[in-house]
Amino acid sequence: MAFGLGGLFTLMMSMTADVCDLDELNNGMPRKEGTFGAIYWWMVKLGQAIALVLGGLVLEIVGFDQNAATQSVETMTNLRIADIVIPAVTAGLAIWVMYSYGLTEDKAREIQDKLVERRGEL
Repeated sequence: MAFGLGGLFTLMMSMTADVCDLDELNNGMPRKEGTFGAIYWWMVKLGQAIALVLGGLVLEIVGFDQNAATQSVETMTNLRIADIVIPAVTAGLAIWVMYSYGLTEDKAREIQDKLVERRGEL
């Protein structure tokens, strides 16, 4: 899990840098890395808060009994199903959202080249 999250945070920050370049190309200076970074981390925190709330809700739905020393077979089966379905659905949702992301590697290089032409190498 840590490997996946590390990859996710690395990828998302790289994408944020590309968006900052695109914003500079379209709107000029000053660059707005601070604004984009703040929005990014606010969304991370919002996602974590939603996950915490939904975690408790999922335990309630699957029939988890916090006072029981062991859980029923039905509860464990429902928990396993949730452990498969929820990540699959959220990954599918992320893929669907990112499918239309228009900043490809080639376009990012093109944007960087235009910025170098405009302001010189930094």
